[in-house]
Amino acid sequence: MTLRLVATRLVALFSLLLLIGSVSPVGAATETVRIGVGAIYPSYAVFLAAKDLGYYKERDLNVEITTFRGGPAAQEALAAGSVDMCSIHPSGASLAIDKGVKEQIVALFTPPQPAGWHIMVLSGSPIKSVADLNGKTIGVTQKGSLTDFWVQRAAKNAGITVTTVPLGGGVDAGLRAKQVDAAILWPLFSYKGLVDGDLRSIINLETALRPTVSEGVAASADLIEKRPDVLRRWLAATSKAVVYMQGHESWTVDYLKKYFDESDDRVARLVYRNFIMKIRPDGAMQPAWEQDALELGAAAGVAHVLPADKVFSTAFTPIKSR
Repeated sequence: MTLRLVATRLVALFSLLLLIGSVSPVGAATETVRIGVGAIYPSYAVFLAAKDLGYYKERDLNVEITTFRGGPAAQEALAAGSVDMCSIHPSGASLAIDKGVKEQIVALFTPPQPAGWHIMVLSGSPIKSVADLNGKTIGVTQKGSLTDFWVQRAAKNAGITVTTVPLGGGVDAGLRAKQVDAAILWPLFSYKGLVDGDLRSIINLETALRPTVSEGVAASADLIEKRPDVLRRWLAATSKAVVYMQGHESWTVDYLKKYFDESDDRVARLVYRNFIMKIRPDGAMQPAWEQDALELGAAAGVAHVLPADKVFSTAFTPIKSR
């Protein structure tokens, strides 16, 4: 055998090995994962970023993200089998599970304290203190929603009584139109009001409330039991996006501006520093946070709240992003 022939065969063998190495291993075929979210919110920007950064594709996932009109609508989609995962407050998940929906909350990609959430008034409002809110109306998204729960808890902690008024997605607009005396606002609305100077914060919920699972990622039993590897791949890719965003401020600020359709760097930077930087990349939930979330629903009038082990699963956290 000539040296030229040996060299030719070695090149062919090397090329074949490269080709084999570039093909996904058996069992790693692309899987579709459908997730429903309830609004435009910093946590959900992480899911979209993971997709745009190619992290889901790296793990052979085709991720479809659908934005619904609120968490309850996303929960309904999960119950109907239209999505595999959804973002939901634990009380909402408890209600669904109690009605026979097979799901559990598997991870937390939101800060454990309500970062960027404020009860706010117009800058010219005569309301100057928490005590001044007594007897006043406060705008929330829906009765029985997380916004309603948090307003009621903050009022109870302050020893005052308020009336919550459901305004749907128009909480910010309702406050500005003086339909209510105050309103609970979240990022981006809260930061934009503070930066522009036309709103004032009366209660900063991040400091007024204790850590909790404000909303977690609920996965269907089908995904948990029949496709656990797919769920782990989705969680790992999402965790990797959190790590990337936290380590690349300029990129993340630009991404948030596009996501929120916001032109002011100052507003997006507040979301980055005060929200994105406070997300735990490992997705883990502490038992005290889980219990607090369920107690929050019970205190707000949810009739039957299930035990934490029925609502939450810790089998998939802490997440290893790499």
